[in-house]
Amino acid sequence: MRLYWEAYSETFTIEDLIRGMYNPLRDYEDEFIDGAIVDIGCGQTTFLFDYLNTNRKLIGIDNDQFQLDQLKNRLDTFQNTSANIELLNFTLLTDALPLETYSVVFLANILHFFDFEQCRKILSQLKMNLVPGSFIYVCCHSDKYYMNDPSNPENNSYFKHYFTLADLDALFIASDFERLMYSETERLSSKKEMQTQEKWLEKHLDYLEIFDESERELIIEEHLINNPEADIIAIYRLLQQN
Repeated sequence: MRLYWEAYSETFTIEDLIRGMYNPLRDYEDEFIDGAIVDIGCGQTTFLFDYLNTNRKLIGIDNDQFQLDQLKNRLDTFQNTSANIELLNFTLLTDALPLETYSVVFLANILHFFDFEQCRKILSQLKMNLVPGSFIYVCCHSDKYYMNDPSNPENNSYFKHYFTLADLDALFIASDFERLMYSETERLSSKKEMQTQEKWLEKHLDYLEIFDESERELIIEEHLINNPEADIIAIYRLLQQN
């Protein structure tokens, strides 16, 4: 994954990320309570960019220091911003999260790396920092994701869980949360995303010391497939703290 994110950093400019950003929480910004905006598993996030010119505290959390360093480099390109930003190298379920009120939490492309019971524990960990009115944005791989094959015994070796809406509603139970938005999407990768994949494959083959051109071409042809990615996006708001 380090090689992939190196390729990603080399391909996507900060302008690319901002122009491609989809943030449905913009529709609810007038309803945000006081508190920090937190992106967990932030990577080289675009979500925090959306709030640089606010007075809110911004927190980016990831367990990959390379990603945090790249994010800091991207943030440093912004001029005349006095944003209050913390970038923290924390691991979910291992490290304690910063104790303060979270107005908004982004969980984008993170929950599918945990099994369902671990997701319950993550939500319990988060709720220590939530108050009624706190928002949670979720984007995760759905059960229609191209890699999901329940008949394969290795199906959950990388992505630990593929979600349905019922799964998310079982995490964010109706007595505690209201669901404000839900959508299920399927999309093919853009040309630039496929270029990133190809660049990553080249780096990976270099790492494996596979330098024979014919062999490299066969491997790239076999793996460079534009499979449709299926995801669920949902927004929940905490009603009460139990």
